[in-house]
Amino acid sequence: MDELTDETRKRLLRIGQAVRRDAADLPVTTAQGSALSLLSGGAMSVGQLAQAEGVQPPTMTQLVNRMEAAGWVSRSGPARKGSTVQITAAGRRIVEEVRARRNGLLAERMAALTPDERAALRAVLPVFDKIFGPPLSPPGF
Repeated sequence: MDELTDETRKRLLRIGQAVRRDAADLPVTTAQGSALSLLSGGAMSVGQLAQAEGVQPPTMTQLVNRMEAAGWVSRSGPARKGSTVQITAAGRRIVEEVRARRNGLLAERMAALTPDERAALRAVLPVFDKIFGPPLSPPGF
């Protein structure tokens, strides 16, 4: 392993830790937020959600059940093959609230950056896209 790979891994781990800490008091879990972001783009089956999130369908079913109980999603019919899950108005409000709070927290962290540092950060974003894929569409949490 080369030094750049090792140094990048260390930074990404640190970023992940900071993001998890910042998200600790949000009204949704990371998994719920990710699923709600996906559903913001349109209704999906539980199987499609599970595949998109890289989890097993039973795991996604449990997640959807909790979000349905919270009023953030609804189903097109009984919980079985063929039904779809869609985000509700309450779910959309949660998506917007969480996105705003996450952006606010990140803005606080970035506030001390100089213009040159901000430019350097902007320049690295396409590199992240090349390594990890483009940002979620619609914009994720």
